[in-house]
Amino acid sequence: MLQTIRDKSSGWLAFIILGLVIITMAFFGIESYFAPKVETYSAKIEGPAKYWLWGKQVREIPQDQFQRRFEQMRQQERERQGEAFDYAAFESLDNKRQVLDGMIDEEVLGMVAERDGITIGEAEVAAELKQMPEFQLNGVYSPDQYRLALAARGMNHAQFMSVVRADMARQVIPGLIARSGLAEAAELDAYLRLERQTRDLSIIDLPTPAAPAAPTDEQLQAWFEANLARYRTPERLAIEYVEIDAAMLEVPEAVDEQTLRQRYEEQRARYVVEPRRSAAHILVAVPAEADEATEQAARERAEALVAKAREPGADFAALARENSEDLGSKADGGALGTVEPGMFAGPFEDALFALEQAGQVSDPVRTPEGWHVIQLTDFTPGSERSFDEVRAEIEAEYQSTARDRLFSDLSNRLIERVYRDPTALAPAAEEVGLAVRRSALFSRDAGEGIAAIPEVRAAAFADNQRIERQVSDAVEIAPNHVVVLHVVEIEPEAAIPFEQARERVRAEWVADALSKASEAQATALLERAAKGESLEVLAAEVGRTVATIPGVTRQSQLPPALLAEAFRLSAPDEGKPSVGMARIDADRHALVQVTAITPGEIADVDEATRKQLLGQLAQARAIVEAQDYIKALRKQFTITVAEERL
Repeated sequence: MLQTIRDKSSGWLAFIILGLVIITMAFFGIESYFAPKVETYSAKIEGPAKYWLWGKQVREIPQDQFQRRFEQMRQQERERQGEAFDYAAFESLDNKRQVLDGMIDEEVLGMVAERDGITIGEAEVAAELKQMPEFQLNGVYSPDQYRLALAARGMNHAQFMSVVRADMARQVIPGLIARSGLAEAAELDAYLRLERQTRDLSIIDLPTPAAPAAPTDEQLQAWFEANLARYRTPERLAIEYVEIDAAMLEVPEAVDEQTLRQRYEEQRARYVVEPRRSAAHILVAVPAEADEATEQAARERAEALVAKAREPGADFAALARENSEDLGSKADGGALGTVEPGMFAGPFEDALFALEQAGQVSDPVRTPEGWHVIQLTDFTPGSERSFDEVRAEIEAEYQSTARDRLFSDLSNRLIERVYRDPTALAPAAEEVGLAVRRSALFSRDAGEGIAAIPEVRAAAFADNQRIERQVSDAVEIAPNHVVVLHVVEIEPEAAIPFEQARERVRAEWVADALSKASEAQATALLERAAKGESLEVLAAEVGRTVATIPGVTRQSQLPPALLAEAFRLSAPDEGKPSVGMARIDADRHALVQVTAITPGEIADVDEATRKQLLGQLAQARAIVEAQDYIKALRKQFTITVAEERL
């Protein structure tokens, strides 16, 4: 038998097969034949191959990446809804698919940008980075703020630039589409008639059904087991932390006199107010090549103007407008505005600064341009605050600077020590002389003491701290106020025992029963109304009356769900009522019937408003077109979603 195998394995075909096996093992290792591949993605996106079977783009969205994004969305919704946030409802598969679909869209756009060679230059990325609000202080880009923000994200400059560049490349084509939307006047008219449409409504506000019979223990237990996700305690952490607040740092109370006086001399310009002078002038121009007679005539004319300007009640501005040959100031009555030292060098400035009272006029002054007659139009004497006057201010500033310097020194020393050993906070704090404190357990959403600060909770629940148990970077919670923390205890999310949750289970079971009963009541009445029974008959049956509300607009003060249902219904047709139902509370429904529809009036819309609305309509269309573009792109790719791993 062995000889048969040997005979069959000889020849050119066997050598080709053996060669292919050897090449495969060289690239992938023999263990790949024995170790099954474990898929961990939440979604996989595969593009078409460029050349037959080669060049296929493949991207995966890992589970942990999806979970982080989903957690971010959960936190945002929690902050937006507050106490109304429903943990169990948010955990629905629809919500998870919505978040994952957004991530898939991003990957598809990235793959298309890569495939089509779309690139973003360094200058464009840098310009975009400087416009990001999180890197700005007082509306201006701050390199220090940028470094702090990146440290909080656990990224370096190159990594962040790569992320921004990829995001910008993804948005190039959708951005161009979003900026190219068009809308016509006829579309705007149709939109306005629809948006301003009014409807006449008949409404029955249905009563809440009677409370159900008290649930049995078996019913409560069944409800509890069917809704286990509702009855869980959130994950909680405890941290050790060091807090450095510049305002609480001790600095020397007294500063020696010599230091304060030296600081005063160094900053003396801050305490000196220079005199302020405003001036006007009249120029009698003298050509550069003028002879002696021309020069003398110009001087005599200037002297005559000085005499006129010094006469009681003389109007210097009028004289300047009539006689000055300085075209730049003549129309303004010769006014030069405020004159600072150095603006006019030489004789002109000397003559002006020799004048000491507003209204004084100088003797004629010769400059290369000719003869000037100068008037001091306004004069504010200078002042200087003495050392004794500003001593307390200088001392306070000195101590503030010393406090800031001490804060910076402590923070830097602590962080440098933490970088040497990011697994423990106590040794670093001890080395720089800071006390380590411990918090009580807190959740992502709430805590006491230091954990009441959202930035502290966010840092504690970041993966580097919560999972890897590393000491955090400095978390800035206020100007010159930072916290460095280390997670020291984790209490995992856990199920609440049935007995502990019994009363809550009972209340939620009753609420659910009432909700279902209310919906069943409304559905039954709606079916009868749709078959032609009048609302008056149905209302009388449940002890209610029909409310008639004419001229309802989309902005009317009605419950949002009721308003949405009223404007969803079609126009009434003879023999076919236009009626629907809306949930207006957890255990309360209403029937609504549309009896008439009136198109909106558009004659009073002015041209400016029409132009603005036309732009908004075009923008809305462009957004939809950009979304359609992404949907069309998705059809070019094979997308696999692992719903069991969501």
